Amino acid sequence: MKEQRWSRDELVTQVRAFERELRAAGLSKHTVSTYVGRVDTFVRWLQGNYKPVGPNSASAKPVANRATEGQILLNKLAHSLSANQISRILASYAEITAYDASLSNLYAKTGGNTPDLSIAADRTSVIEWLRGWGCRHLRRSDTVKTSKALAAWWAKWAPCLPGKPVTITQLTPNDLDTIALAYEELRTCKAASRSLRDRDVEVLFGPTAAAKTLFVVRPNACLPWDDPIRLAFGLNEGAGPAYAEFVDRASTAVGTLASRLGIKVQQLPIRLNRPHSTPAKIIDEYLWVKITRGL
Repeated sequence: MKEQRWSRDELVTQVRAFERELRAAGLSKHTVSTYVGRVDTFVRWLQGNYKPVGPNSASAKPVANRATEGQILLNKLAHSLSANQISRILASYAEITAYDASLSNLYAKTGGNTPDLSIAADRTSVIEWLRGWGCRHLRRSDTVKTSKALAAWWAKWAPCLPGKPVTITQLTPNDLDTIALAYEELRTCKAASRSLRDRDVEVLFGPTAAAKTLFVVRPNACLPWDDPIRLAFGLNEGAGPAYAEFVDRASTAVGTLASRLGIKVQQLPIRLNRPHSTPAKIIDEYLWVKITRGL
């Protein structure tokens, strides 16, 4: 029998699948937490993000764990922060970035709709928007190359992705699997070049640009991430299973928050004074303020 091997991201994805099965089977929250918590600790140890410390050790005092920071923040959002506290955090996002204006400008260029990457003009607009959102590895001189890569990716994956109206909390396990595969193919796509000494070398689309592209074509279901956010969740490699895991965790947080506030998920943007954002983007805005900007 051939030995089966798992990457770290694949192992994390399987842990989350195990957690969903436990919940679906009707096990109590305490039981689920006990089963999954021990496995999570083991996975963190494999990733080098956990070191056992005995009670008598001189170093046995609380230490901030960078790899769990993201989940701690999601838990606070879902379970403890008031609507007013969250609104203030999201207001700071609007105040200190130009991302709202750049996104509005993108949608204006695409006729007020989500971009259709089968249209060359929409692809160019998305590429320009990505550069404005920090993806400067997509050189202007490589716009044609990047556009062709996006077109080929879209032709394959557009029919498979969840429909535009599907929200992040409506995603099925099959949807998450599809998102993982689509993201991974785009992440590893050769989209541009970079000058190295006397020659050009291929540059991949990369994890940040791939996530932002998925967000902009499916803003109700997907959300962006950047390097600081990815690292704060311990998802260093940024492969497809890791991104799907991130989306799944965000889905749980946004669903729990809406339930705690006594409203539907679709009502969250208005309740939190972000009427032009999607529930998925609200998670991104919150994490960007707390992690990327460290506020």
